[in-house]
Amino acid sequence: MPVEKNKEYIVDIIDNGYEGEGIAKIDGYTIFISGAIKGEKCKILILKVTTSHAFGKIIEILEKSPVRKEADCATYKRCGGCSLRHIEYTATLNMKQNMVQNLVNKTLKEKIQVEKTIGMENPMHYRNKAQYPVGLNKENKPIVGIFAKRSHEIIGIEKCFIQNQISEIIAKKIIEFIKENNISVYNEQTGKRMYKAYCYKNRTKN
Repeated sequence: MPVEKNKEYIVDIIDNGYEGEGIAKIDGYTIFISGAIKGEKCKILILKVTTSHAFGKIIEILEKSPVRKEADCATYKRCGGCSLRHIEYTATLNMKQNMVQNLVNKTLKEKIQVEKTIGMENPMHYRNKAQYPVGLNKENKPIVGIFAKRSHEIIGIEKCFIQNQISEIIAKKIIEFIKENNISVYNEQTGKRMYKAYCYKNRTKN
């Protein structure tokens, strides 16, 4: 392999993948870098190496893309709900067009031109499907939210800018009901339902 795990490299981001991750190459070997944008130069750390590709994370952005912006979400870097909030919205539409273009023309002999992605007037709170995992946090207290990237750790709901606001209200009401009525919650680490001990401690304090 042209790269090694836990070593640093400086790379040019030549494209973005279908989940928004940056793509770089070293001696023809593909590296996927979360949060990197096409056109940037980054210092990265290699996290995982396979026979066909590697995964890295940004240590420092040496040359920043003009379409990069500060993410407006407090849990964006940890949450697995979305992956493009660090990129200007109009630029994400172009990215999606290119992704579809590359995908449909991959196996076609006669190439086609994909039309531009139609954007929203207000790209906020548009998601019309709600799926919230319920579990326990590190203090063994019930929590509802979104799974962290590539894990089953639950990130508690704060303020989501893509989820329908009504669904957030419903989710928060449900977790309040669980706490108020001492309903047990499944603990994925132990494989058992757990909550009674926590409720008992609360009652003794009161």
